[in-house]
Amino acid sequence: MQDADAFDDVTFLGMARTAKRDPYRLSLFGAHLDSGERPLVLLPVQGGTLLVTDRRILEFRAHLEVHGAWNVKEFQGYMVQRSIDRASVREIEHVVRGAVDAAGNRRVEDRLQLTASNGMEEFLVSRGPEPTLSEADFAVLRDAVVGRQAK
Repeated sequence: MQDADAFDDVTFLGMARTAKRDPYRLSLFGAHLDSGERPLVLLPVQGGTLLVTDRRILEFRAHLEVHGAWNVKEFQGYMVQRSIDRASVREIEHVVRGAVDAAGNRRVEDRLQLTASNGMEEFLVSRGPEPTLSEADFAVLRDAVVGRQAK
């Protein structure tokens, strides 16, 4: 378990680049890291957060508890939705697909596709009128994912 200090050297990409760095929230991510594991890159994705460490790629989702008859949801922290060993990833691609809907609005899906030793993994970064992950941010992410692996 690591605290927010473990995130001092993390690169924040996409929408996280300008977000406030909340030490409490970062410590909730740190609670899922192994001893000595170093976080490298944090990227918000559709419905969650992607964290690349020196060992793994972790997809986090908010853990909400339902309380009472009115189904009031209370934030309880984060849970790991998916964990991928970085050493198993051979390639990562940034795929942007666009279409125009019936109302004439442009809709774009911004995705990451990872080719790993056990098959293809895909993450939806965003849906909207434009992609949110720039090519410069993707280059940083790609280097973190397929760059030098931890020993």
